[in-house]
Amino acid sequence: MAAALVGAGQAFGPGPAAAPRPRWGALYMELGAGGDQACAADIEFVYEGYLLHYRESRAVALAEDDLETRLLAGDCFYARGLRGVAARGDVAGVGLLARLMAACSQLRVVEASFGADDALWAYTTAGLVAQHAGTDPVLVGDVFDELEAGFHAGPRVEVATLAARAAPRLGLRDPAPLMRELDAAVLADPERVR
Repeated sequence: MAAALVGAGQAFGPGPAAAPRPRWGALYMELGAGGDQACAADIEFVYEGYLLHYRESRAVALAEDDLETRLLAGDCFYARGLRGVAARGDVAGVGLLARLMAACSQLRVVEASFGADDALWAYTTAGLVAQHAGTDPVLVGDVFDELEAGFHAGPRVEVATLAARAAPRLGLRDPAPLMRELDAAVLADPERVR
């Protein structure tokens, strides 16, 4: 997975000093994804696109002020990950990841902490596992409807709390890895995970 990320980034700039460590793909596998390495890799590609747009890339060493390249590379990583999910016929998975990207964009607009984004990434990763196990995609995606309603009600939305309240709907065999990630999102910045 790390080699694939770095290989994809070579078109945009030099590789990183250290090999990238999987984040949400690793959580996907830990939550019992049944060995679906391809989906785990696709999640990592989408996450890398997000990192290039909003944070720090793990796959390519770009100057912070090289915004054009960061945006282009981010779009390419998003597309590669979504294409992989779509190629397996997982329309609901593409929809869930698209809702995540829209929500993260909104969180950047309201200047929420990155802990809020991380909470949504954790929930979405668990949501993909749940959908693949048969949970209704509408039920999984309800958290994004609630988040959007919260944005309309006011500027402060308790994202990690919202995700934690929605977690039981997912019907995960073992929700402990998800709850660990949600707790970490709050601990990273407890005053601003909104």
